[in-house]
Amino acid sequence: MRPWPALLLLVACHAPPPTLPPELARMAGRDAWVYGGGPLRCVRGNGTIEYAVPLSTPVRVTQVEQTGPREVEIGVKGHVREQRTPQAIILTLEPRGPVEPVSGSSGNGPLPRWWQGLEVNSCATFRFAFVDEARLNRTLSFTPPPRDVQRLSSQPRASSVGLSATQLLWLRGPPDEPLTDVDTLRRAPTWTVIGAPGRGDQVTTFHNGRVIRETFPGMGP
Repeated sequence: MRPWPALLLLVACHAPPPTLPPELARMAGRDAWVYGGGPLRCVRGNGTIEYAVPLSTPVRVTQVEQTGPREVEIGVKGHVREQRTPQAIILTLEPRGPVEPVSGSSGNGPLPRWWQGLEVNSCATFRFAFVDEARLNRTLSFTPPPRDVQRLSSQPRASSVGLSATQLLWLRGPPDEPLTDVDTLRRAPTWTVIGAPGRGDQVTTFHNGRVIRETFPGMGP
């Protein structure tokens, strides 16, 4: 009797993992730059440390993965929201220069769902989960910041009025709303960063692609 069933079982058990789509596979080994300097979050144990990344410092994409269903954080800069996605994109990022710790947290309970599976042994690398490629491209650019943006980043500004949407994206990072791809975001008439309850939001208004007005949350009592 021929051992076909056993052979088929052996092949099935050692089937290769699904290959990444070409557009994701091409990201591995490339350098990217972080809009607004991040922050990038390092998840270790039950705590996190957030690091600011200078606009001139690229991060190397050392690994690209796709997972099964999971919760993914989609808020920015402290405004946490999550969304369940059938197949998240996870990148492992390694800064190519010094980064600066800006905040940290620790706890005794389990990690939030959207951070689980993103733990690292050392904060020399970071693991980030994205709902899809459009959300990934709101955080990372695979082209470096323009020279005018690098010049602006070294000059203190009391106001963003007069900046283009592209300049503001590089200098401040993406807003909470609108939650769109980068090209649509650049054309949006307003950007909103959601503030603390009862304090109001930070709203930036554009005309012809440039900032004409900003309103900020109240400071509270």
